[in-house]
Amino acid sequence: MDKAKKILFVTGSLNRGGAQRVITLLANKYADMGWEVHVALMLFNNVGYQISDKIVIHDLAHGKSAKNALKWVKELRDTIKNVSPSVIVSFVGRINLITMRASKGLGIPVVLSERNDPQHDRRSSFERSMCKSLYKKADKVVFQTRYQADCYKDTVDNGVIIPNPISAPVYEGDHPVKDIICVGKLMDQKNHPMMINAFAKIASEFPDTKVWIYGDGEKRADLTALIRSLGLESRIIMPGNSNNVFEVMRENEYFVMCSDYEGLSNALLEAMRSGMICVSTEWNGITDVISDGENGFLVPVGDVDALADKLRLVLTSDNSEIRRNSIEAGKKYDSDTVMERWVDEINRLAL
Repeated sequence: MDKAKKILFVTGSLNRGGAQRVITLLANKYADMGWEVHVALMLFNNVGYQISDKIVIHDLAHGKSAKNALKWVKELRDTIKNVSPSVIVSFVGRINLITMRASKGLGIPVVLSERNDPQHDRRSSFERSMCKSLYKKADKVVFQTRYQADCYKDTVDNGVIIPNPISAPVYEGDHPVKDIICVGKLMDQKNHPMMINAFAKIASEFPDTKVWIYGDGEKRADLTALIRSLGLESRIIMPGNSNNVFEVMRENEYFVMCSDYEGLSNALLEAMRSGMICVSTEWNGITDVISDGENGFLVPVGDVDALADKLRLVLTSDNSEIRRNSIEAGKKYDSDTVMERWVDEINRLAL
C-alpha cells in the first residue's frame, strides 16, 4: 500500500479511558477510510474497546517503569522504520516524549496530543520540562482545552484546540430515576471519597436517592471500606464498569464528577449530551465546558461541604433550563464534527 495511506498511533494501552476511546475512534475511522492503520501499545497490551480487525497492533508493552525508557525508544523506533508511516499520532505526555525521541531524524511528521492537566498529573518536574522542550519540535500539538494550550503558550506555537469527540447521541427525553451517577476509574485523581463524604452529609434528607459509582481500579477496597464505615452500603453502590453507560445516563437524573484534575472528561460530555444535571469540581479547563448555574454546577476541588450544599440545592430545584442549556452545550462535541477536525489536521501533514 502507498506510504501516504499509512498511519501509526502510539499510546500506553487501549484499555478503558478517555484517551484510549479517542484513539479507538480515530483508528477505526482511518481504517474505514482505507488507510493502513497501526497502533503501538507501550504500557499494557489489553484492549478494552472494539477495534477494526484491519488494524495492526504492535505490542511494545513493558509496564509503567521508567527503567524501560531506552527499550521503549529503541523498539518504537524499529517499529516506525518497519511500518514507514506517513504520519505518527501520539497520545499522553510521557508517551509523547518517547515518540519524539524514537522518531527523531526519520523525517516523519508527528502529531502529539495532550490528554491531561500538564501541571498536576503524575509527570515529574523533569518530564514537564522535557514536554515543553520537545512539544515545540512536533509538527502539531493537539490540546483539549484553552487551559492546556496556555500551559505551553511560551514554547509551543504549532498547537490547536480540539475537544473530545463524543459518539453518544443527544437525548432529550425523561430521566425516570432520581439517582446520582459517577463514572470514572477508582483512582486518586477521580477523588470518589469526596462524593461519598458529601452524600453522607445529606443522605438522611433524601432517603430515596442512591449514588452509583461506575468504574474500577486500585482504590476499590479503600472506597468500599469508607462506604461501610459510614453505614451507606445500601445507598452507595459500585457496580464496576458498564458496557451500557449511555443507557444508565438516560435513565438517571444527576451526574457528579469530583476529579482533582482532568484533561477533558468524556463521561462529563456524555452526561451533558444525555440531558443529565451535571455537578463538577472546578478543575483546570472545566470552564470550557460548564458555566456555573447556566448549563451545570461547579464546586471547588476537594470541598466536601460545598459539594453537599450544591447537591442539596440541585436535588430540590427545578433544573429544566439547566438541562436544556446542558444539552445544547454538549452538541458541539458531536463525534463526526470533532473527528473531521482531527482528520483535517492529520491529513494536512500526511498528504
